[in-house]
Amino acid sequence: MEHRYSAAYGEVAIRPLEKKDIENLRIWRNDTSQTRFLRNIGHITRDMQEKWYEGYLRDMDSMVFAIEETQRLKRMVGSLALYNFENGEAEIGRLQIGDLEARGHGIGGKSFVLAMAVGFKKLGLKRIYASVNRENLAAYKSYTKIGFRVCGSHASPVDGIEDEIEIDEKRWSDKNPYSNEIILFS
Repeated sequence: MEHRYSAAYGEVAIRPLEKKDIENLRIWRNDTSQTRFLRNIGHITRDMQEKWYEGYLRDMDSMVFAIEETQRLKRMVGSLALYNFENGEAEIGRLQIGDLEARGHGIGGKSFVLAMAVGFKKLGLKRIYASVNRENLAAYKSYTKIGFRVCGSHASPVDGIEDEIEIDEKRWSDKNPYSNEIILFS
């Protein structure tokens, strides 16, 4: 999928993932202390990461964003994706704030709102959905605050139960008072 979208609000920006970013992703993904709620894919080598990136560039069903903290750290601190596009809907997830200095500052939640802005305002999506492990309290709290609502549940591929959550454009706009202040680029 052609991916040229970026968005910014306050100290958080998202932009298309670039080749220069993939080594950070590999390091963060290999750190098992950071991936408790992510599907276990084993140790990732540099060669594996390169091949993944080459495949991603040809993937017509995924948009991976690099997340940047633009004021204090002034660097890429994580990533997230929109994927599984179908019938005006897409899944959002694969969020990782890998830079430990960036954690605990609301960057993950803000990056979700920015990616949803791209989805709703630029891609014309009507609904965005995700799954969140009930034990992932920080993510759960953030997604509820953003406006997601629970619409189902299933066994987690990692451990425990995941709630299926969803949001539409109206609810997203109503729950995020700064949604009109987001700067979108394409």
